[in-house]
Amino acid sequence: MLVISKIENEFLGSKQGCFQSFFLSSSEWYYLRSILYAILAFFVLAALFLMFRDDHDPSYNKDEKSPRKDPPRISSQYRQPESAAPKAEKAPASSSLKEQILGEITQSLQEDRDDEDEPDLSFLDNITYFSDLEEETDTFDIAGLRYHCTVHDCGHIVGIVRPEPDNIHDSRAQAVIRSDGKLLGYIPRTQQDWYEDFNRTNEECPFVGTIELDRSSARLIGEIKVILPSNEEFVREEIEKELDL
Repeated sequence: MLVISKIENEFLGSKQGCFQSFFLSSSEWYYLRSILYAILAFFVLAALFLMFRDDHDPSYNKDEKSPRKDPPRISSQYRQPESAAPKAEKAPASSSLKEQILGEITQSLQEDRDDEDEPDLSFLDNITYFSDLEEETDTFDIAGLRYHCTVHDCGHIVGIVRPEPDNIHDSRAQAVIRSDGKLLGYIPRTQQDWYEDFNRTNEECPFVGTIELDRSSARLIGEIKVILPSNEEFVREEIEKELDL
């Protein structure tokens, strides 16, 4: 009120001042002043109302910028008893079906293995033997079975490990080839140094091993026993020992 009165005395006190500048008569200024008083009173009342609400509203937390909200209440009929043990989750149907299929495949492979004929060892006649080599063997894994083999290739395998210097992906590749000429896979790259140290001549070496179906991962895994071609008699003995011939 005092501010508006001061403005009125300073700028609207004389008839030659603001009345003439703004073309307002004394009655018009009276109405304008009443409107300004009403607006000011409205803001004052609004501020008092907000202050009163903040002090008496129990859901308003002064330490937080937003009102505190209580968690929603859960009806007793939907509330789970604390003593109730959680229900065990049911195994997905696909998992049991997978186990059933793998079991049937494994059983079929076992039956085929029982009826398996003795492997043909005639490929040993085409291997070059080196009398200066020691009678030595070592075991390696087969990489890349999923690209070249199926479950029908599971069982005992015999063949040769042949170097592939012209391989476009790896000039140090060592191919694992079955006796019938089928490519099964390769010596893993992580075992190449080990294999090169074992087969220093880098010649073709015979092997005997197995390919199995891993039921836990449904993947084919293979392992071979590589035999240095020192002499044919030693190679045949090692192969027949592994095949229980």
